[in-house]
Amino acid sequence: MILVTGATGYTGAFLIPRLAAWNESLRCLVRPTSDPAALSPWPVELCTGDLDDPASLIPAMQGVRLVFHLAHIRYTPALLAAAPPGVERLVLVSSQRRYSRVPSPSVDEVIAGEQAAFASDQPWTLLRPSMIYGPGEDRNLSRLAGYLHRRPWIPVCGPGHGLQQPLHVEDLVEALMAAARSPAALHRAYDLAGPEPLAYNALIDAVAAAIGVRPRKVHLPLPLVLAGLRVARMVGLGAGLETEQFRRLQEDKSCCLDAARADLGFSPRSLAAGLAQIHGGPRP
Repeated sequence: MILVTGATGYTGAFLIPRLAAWNESLRCLVRPTSDPAALSPWPVELCTGDLDDPASLIPAMQGVRLVFHLAHIRYTPALLAAAPPGVERLVLVSSQRRYSRVPSPSVDEVIAGEQAAFASDQPWTLLRPSMIYGPGEDRNLSRLAGYLHRRPWIPVCGPGHGLQQPLHVEDLVEALMAAARSPAALHRAYDLAGPEPLAYNALIDAVAAAIGVRPRKVHLPLPLVLAGLRVARMVGLGAGLETEQFRRLQEDKSCCLDAARADLGFSPRSLAAGLAQIHGGPRP
C-alpha cells in the first residue's frame, strides 16, 4: 500500500498517474474540505483525515509500506509518529524556502519540519524543490505568463538580479519516484531545481519569449515597494501580499544538484525545454 498526502495539489496531479501505473494499492489522505474529483480517473482509495488531527492518520497509515508526503513539511512530526512498523520509506517534500534569510514564520515552519525528520529513526528521504512550474495552473510561471499576456509592462521589485532556478513538475515527480527506491537516499536530503540558475530579469524574458510578447520591465526600489505596501494595508488594500515575498525576490535561489544527480539519477530539463513543452516554444 502506498499513501500520498497532498494528492489533490498541483504536484499530486502528476504523481498519482505515475504511481497508479505501479499496479499497487494506492491510498490518498484527503481533508473533508478537499475536492477529490481530480483523483477519480485513478484507482485510489480515499481516506478522509486531517494532518492537524494526528488521530485521523492512524487509519490512513494501516498497511502502508511507502509514503509520499506532498503536504506541507510542517506536518512531518505527526506523520512520523503515525508511521506503522515496517514502513519502507517516507519521501518528504520540503522547500528551498528553508534557506531564506528573511525572518518569517513560514521559514521557521519549514526548518522545524525538516529537523523533525533529521531527528527520526524512520526511513525517510527529504526533497527540497525550487519554484515548481509546468502545464496548467502551477501558481508560479503560469501566473507570470498570464500577467504578461494581459499587460505590455511588468513591475519588478528591485534590480531583478536575484537568481531563480525553476523546476519542471515532471522532473520533480521523477525524483520522488527515484527517492522511494534508492538505497543511497535513505536518511538524506536533496536540493532539486532546474539545471542552471538565471536572474529574475532573464526569467521574465524567457517566459515572455515562450508566449510571444516583449514586455517592458519597470523596476521599483524595494523601500518604495515596502512603503507602498504599508500604505495599502492602512487603507484596507494589499490583502495576500506580504513584505517577505518582496524581500525574498532579492535573494539568490540557486543550488547544487550533484547529490541528486548521483543518488537519484536526477536530470532536469532546461527552462527553455520546459517552456517549449507548455507553450509551444519561443515565438519571433
